[in-house]
Amino acid sequence: MSRLKKSILAIFALCVTAAVSIPLHYYMQFKEREKSFDSLIIQTAKRHEIEPSLIKALIRRESKFKDNVRGRHGEYGLMQVTPIAADDWMRLNRSGKFQNYSQLMKPEINLEIGTWYLAHAMRRWKDYKQQKTLALAQYNAGPGNVVKKKWVPSHKDGDALNLITFPTTKAYIQYILEYEKHYRKEGINK
Repeated sequence: MSRLKKSILAIFALCVTAAVSIPLHYYMQFKEREKSFDSLIIQTAKRHEIEPSLIKALIRRESKFKDNVRGRHGEYGLMQVTPIAADDWMRLNRSGKFQNYSQLMKPEINLEIGTWYLAHAMRRWKDYKQQKTLALAQYNAGPGNVVKKKWVPSHKDGDALNLITFPTTKAYIQYILEYEKHYRKEGINK
């Protein structure tokens, strides 16, 4: 075999190795992050009477378990909590407003506020068969859109998902509900 062919094969082998090992490295990092917040998720979810599998699936969608991310619209942390939601939480549970929104990057604070907000939405839609769908729509698109856009079924056991007119919100909900099943099967709710 010529020296050129050997060099090409060596370069090809390096490229294949890199193509396999780099994604594998990121996958392993993700799997580590995915489990790192389980005990905090379980504690917080139980305190707010929500299934931990739902919170974990929401975190997967919102931040891929990265606690230091900022959203395009100013959201913070694991659950992509907005300053408005944080101030609502402060008003209802303590007093005043947040002095420093960077505190929302702390997993304990972020999970508390995000889970509180989702629990509030779950209670709002508790009489509906698709309670989770409506609560997740509210979490993603805001309570005003759920009502103004007429995403609430006319009867309590109606199909809310098909009423949602924002394709991104519909995909968001489907993603979370799919992973909620996955995490439930893994046993996080026990």
